[in-house]
Amino acid sequence: MVLIAEDLMKKLPAPMPSTISVADAAKIMANDQVGYALIADSELILGIVTEWDILYKVVAPGKDPKDVTMGQIMNREVYSAPPETPTMKITKIMNEKGIRRLLVGSNGKYLGIITSKDIIRIFDDYMDNVEEVAEKFGKY
Repeated sequence: MVLIAEDLMKKLPAPMPSTISVADAAKIMANDQVGYALIADSELILGIVTEWDILYKVVAPGKDPKDVTMGQIMNREVYSAPPETPTMKITKIMNEKGIRRLLVGSNGKYLGIITSKDIIRIFDDYMDNVEEVAEKFGKY
């Protein structure tokens, strides 16, 4: 059985407006225990901000997070894959683009998100199954 994007994805967090301050957004991200925020104007996703964006673009240069908006630091290039995309293709996209989050959907309509943690979880389950089969045949 081949897992597809729809099998791996999680529900999207509520998007944030581009005008929200980094300080306020970081509080929401911490409360929701996510390392990213989707930035949207009504229902159209405009970009994504990750914890690394906050570190590199705000904290490290010594800017005040209260004075910087998420819209000012967001990445406008958001990658996605259709719900029927196989896991192997998902990992290839994430690796080639150097990203840890991939939206699931198309034509601006997103159903969910896959993170690198989701990929690791699936790989861990796969390795458990491989070890189980290997033990049955005395190969482990």
